Amino acid sequence: MIVLDIRFALRVLVRRPGVPLVLAGLFALSIGLASGMWSVIDAVALRPLPYRDDRQLVAVMEQHPERGMMAVTPANLLDWKDRVSTLQDVTGLGGLEASVVAQGSAVRAIGSKVTERFFDLLGVTPALGRGLTAADFRSNDRVVVIDHGLWSRTFGSNRNIIGASIIIDGDPHTVVGVMPSGFKTIGKSELWIPWLMSPAEQTERRFHLAGVMARLRPGRSASDAQQELAALYRELQADHPDTTTDWSARVLPLRDLILGDSGRALFMLGATIVVLIVVASINIAGLLLAWLPTRRQEFVVRMALGARVSRVVGQLLAETLIWGLAGLAGGVLLALSFVRLFGAVGISPALEYDFEPTIDARSLLAMTLLLLVNIGVTALIPSIVSVRQSRDLVPRGARATRVAGHRLAIVVQVALSVLLLCATAALLTGFNRVSSVATRGPRAGFVIEVSLPETRYREEASQRQFFDRLLSALATRPEVRSVAAATYVPPARIFGNVRFAIVGRSTATDALTTLASGVSPSAFGVLGIPLVRGRLIDDRDQPRSPRAGVISAALARRYWPAEDPIGHRISLVGDPAPITIVGIVDNVRQPLSVDPRAESVLYLPYRQLVWPFMSVLIVPAGAAAPAVAAAREEVGRIDPAQAVGVARPIDELRNQWLEQPRLQTRMVALFGVSTLLLTLVGLYARVAYAAGSRAREFAIRQALGARPADVVRMLTGEAVAVVLAGAFAGMACLPAASSSIQSIVGGSAHTDLTLAGAIVALFSVLAFASAYWPARRAGQASPAELLKRE
Repeated sequence: MIVLDIRFALRVLVRRPGVPLVLAGLFALSIGLASGMWSVIDAVALRPLPYRDDRQLVAVMEQHPERGMMAVTPANLLDWKDRVSTLQDVTGLGGLEASVVAQGSAVRAIGSKVTERFFDLLGVTPALGRGLTAADFRSNDRVVVIDHGLWSRTFGSNRNIIGASIIIDGDPHTVVGVMPSGFKTIGKSELWIPWLMSPAEQTERRFHLAGVMARLRPGRSASDAQQELAALYRELQADHPDTTTDWSARVLPLRDLILGDSGRALFMLGATIVVLIVVASINIAGLLLAWLPTRRQEFVVRMALGARVSRVVGQLLAETLIWGLAGLAGGVLLALSFVRLFGAVGISPALEYDFEPTIDARSLLAMTLLLLVNIGVTALIPSIVSVRQSRDLVPRGARATRVAGHRLAIVVQVALSVLLLCATAALLTGFNRVSSVATRGPRAGFVIEVSLPETRYREEASQRQFFDRLLSALATRPEVRSVAAATYVPPARIFGNVRFAIVGRSTATDALTTLASGVSPSAFGVLGIPLVRGRLIDDRDQPRSPRAGVISAALARRYWPAEDPIGHRISLVGDPAPITIVGIVDNVRQPLSVDPRAESVLYLPYRQLVWPFMSVLIVPAGAAAPAVAAAREEVGRIDPAQAVGVARPIDELRNQWLEQPRLQTRMVALFGVSTLLLTLVGLYARVAYAAGSRAREFAIRQALGARPADVVRMLTGEAVAVVLAGAFAGMACLPAASSSIQSIVGGSAHTDLTLAGAIVALFSVLAFASAYWPARRAGQASPAELLKRE
């Protein structure tokens, strides 16, 4: 039976290949795109994290009504970590940018300082050696666990590395373990050392330095931990009112910390899957309803020879399954291409963490089930309706309820298509605005990150001297056109978040916050940040000069809405020396932030307030390679043990920042265009179905004097009216979708009614063209041909 069904389906394909190939294409498009998108969402939101009992892992953040969520201060962590009963394996992590000396040269590595039980918390065993033990935190022996990538890249996968000594930031460390390949942590650390907090760190309650992870105790929930920490923080507020007032703790699942604010983007991108599948299913059913009546003679003959309705319907379902399997093969290729093109970057995590979506056996099973369900939903009813109608000697015309059903189907899919196209247009315009902000300044420059180790550069004077010498030396090199330094290179993520008071105001200190960046005098010119008024930081701002600062226009509007801030003075918490505001510069948006505070930036002279980490910005005089070599040479001349980061073009940094909104916009655009094509194909099929099912009506109308143009006008007019109804329904849903649209491009995307109207007009023209061709064929047929077809 199955062999006969396959042979018959192949004969149908040879005789009439058009519709079967279109059906296979519809199945491939819907299943491939939906499965590719689902694989990304599955990897990001559903698959377990590669840690033991990952659902029990939580992150603890400190939260302030004005400053939002931040890491935990070391002293607060030490105060509550051993008192909380709902959590176990409480671990603190501190950032570390280290210089690792390997084979005579310094290599920059990203690492973490961790407190006890970090590896016990994650439940991952090193591939070589061991993890950090309690003894490592109670001795002066410096030990380190390194990442598999660092081990293979820097130490040549030498298995004798265990027990060997390597130099990290000028100090020897014994390698005690190598983590397995594929081990991933938040922040992409390459090495881990014990965090032996200094006396100053143990009492630090102003700066939020410790990321905190923990495991819920059996039978306890994140809500339980939240309540217990709320009580503990009330005690901390009473004991330390100067630093802990208004601060509380926030407990959230580790995956939620990784995803950050991506929830709305996930929802919107997931909704596109549903939209695509719904539209594809409607159009597959519509295409079958239009095509199967043309095979009426075949059905009549088969049933006259004894075939039952169920047998003919089964044959049609088998045919559809064959077209669907062909579409499934194409869908697998399309899904693989989708994952390769977009990966998980389109749903960029708030923190650095690599998700790896794949099309595996589970994905293939899900695709097969989706195909079977799709065939059952879309092919069964059209097959039964067409076969049963073929038993009538005189076929019945379309009933009013059936006509209403067809029209409702068109309205639904047109509304969904218009909604997606408007979202795509809003994302494209929003993305263009965001990218225009991120493309200021020279595009030929590059950035080298330099992080000075506190073991060798404890004093601010030594840090200032290093960067002074480096910038002065590079400024004289013929390979370098211009050079600058900044802790914040827009649009990369900014590091400093400071509290300050406005001199002469009584506003509570905690209510005034801003992002902060140390800069050299030439940084604004190299970065292309224009001056609005006042002056920029220049050579007048020396270590012993009165302190000066430049603020962004957003910060000026935020705290000086009705007055000119130039000349006003502020003081940072913990550093009472006043800072005079001398200038205002234009805004640069922080990556993907919907918070207007992200544009509030205080720029300070690095000579007056020194940062131990800086990004050196270099615009080469010619080719980039000689300038990079010059920078490395000058760093090595100042400090041979100091590593520098990889030279990265400024344009690459901007593109990396734009990568997530660009990919998300392309995703939605791909789904929007695919849905438009599906809708136009479906509209064509439904007008063709209407023309075939109303053949007698058109024959009678023409016999009574109607012209062919009247038939064409009737069919196209009905189609366009239904399309316009669906278009306006889609526009009515735009306000509800606005918040999800805004989550894609950092709040800069919005729905423009003029643009939406243009989309509706374009859609109407395309819909008219799709409806015109089958209507024109119906109008050109003679009454005799129409009655013969009946």
